[in-house]
Amino acid sequence: MKRVRWLSGLFSAGMLSFTLATVGAQVAQAQRPIFLLDLQCLVTGGYVSNWGRIMGLHIGPTDISIGRQIYTSIMYVYSAGWTCKLPGGRASVRIEYGVSDQSEISPPKIEVYVDGNQVGSEVGKPGRINTMLVDVSNGKSLSIDISCSTERNCNQRSYHFFKFNLEPGASSPGSR
Repeated sequence: MKRVRWLSGLFSAGMLSFTLATVGAQVAQAQRPIFLLDLQCLVTGGYVSNWGRIMGLHIGPTDISIGRQIYTSIMYVYSAGWTCKLPGGRASVRIEYGVSDQSEISPPKIEVYVDGNQVGSEVGKPGRINTMLVDVSNGKSLSIDISCSTERNCNQRSYHFFKFNLEPGASSPGSR
């Protein structure tokens, strides 16, 4: 009888562990950041070449110096705009960007819209990595416009991006 109880308890503990591990893996999977351009998006700024590549957007690792430190950017942009379909639920957009030390381009202005309403706008500061975190919870569409903040040296060099992600399940600090 004791052996049956012991085996039953062991079996129950095993099932509980398996269930928690499975649910935990699903939650971790759901929380994984999504590269924004992996969403279903339309180009709303810039233009598209015959090969379907967005002119002024280059995706791939590039090493640059910002604030006399080396960073690897995931993409660089001259100016561009996208409108993307959001998956729904709680989420935030995280954008980390900067301008190379060798560049004299004016800092970028980044505007974020959810369902046509502006929810964030920021002008980057030169010589550092800038971070923009915007709550896009329960939105259906996301639009991001990247442009020069001034006319000085506009579009002569590019803006480098280190993170350009949708973070499901996250929201900006201070939001509910």
